[in-house]
Amino acid sequence: MKRQHHIIYIPGIHDDRLKVQSFLVSLWRVYGVRGHCHEMPWFGPEPYEPKFKSLLERIDRYSSQGHRISLVGASAGASAAINAYVERRNAIGGLAYICGKINAPETVSKRTYSNNPAFETSMYKLQDSLKELTVEDKARMHSFYTPADQVVPYEATVIPGVAESKLPALRHGQTIIYSLSFGAAGLLRPLKASRQPK
Repeated sequence: MKRQHHIIYIPGIHDDRLKVQSFLVSLWRVYGVRGHCHEMPWFGPEPYEPKFKSLLERIDRYSSQGHRISLVGASAGASAAINAYVERRNAIGGLAYICGKINAPETVSKRTYSNNPAFETSMYKLQDSLKELTVEDKARMHSFYTPADQVVPYEATVIPGVAESKLPALRHGQTIIYSLSFGAAGLLRPLKASRQPK
């Protein structure tokens, strides 16, 4: 079997219902990679653990086949992406996140957590995952943000030591769509350049 570069995209809250994102990710094949949209999904009573296990199993499947793997998380999906990166750092070559909600989990509204309990679990797990990131781990990560984001402000996206790229001043959802489509080349560039861990 030919070795391929599989990039798993994890959408944010409600975004898993927008099939346009899955379609855009599938078009990444023009950049020489295999893009996959992995829905958690966030909404509903199902706990975080089985959803996260499904993501890890997908990573393990590609890894066992000898493929190269990268992760992309958008908004709420960034928390699951980083959690998976820490759990499978020896299998994942690089990670990028778009408008990722990283810091201050207590600032998320109670209503959002009530409707998306798996997201709350993921956010608090993320705080522990951040403590485990090494300098080498951070060197294979990249944050994409927009200064116009009012849903996830810049301060909420920062991980010290992780490279950043400022995107056009678009709204939160528009920035994500832009990154998956017209901005895909820039999004994928650091992932394609990163080295798969040995």
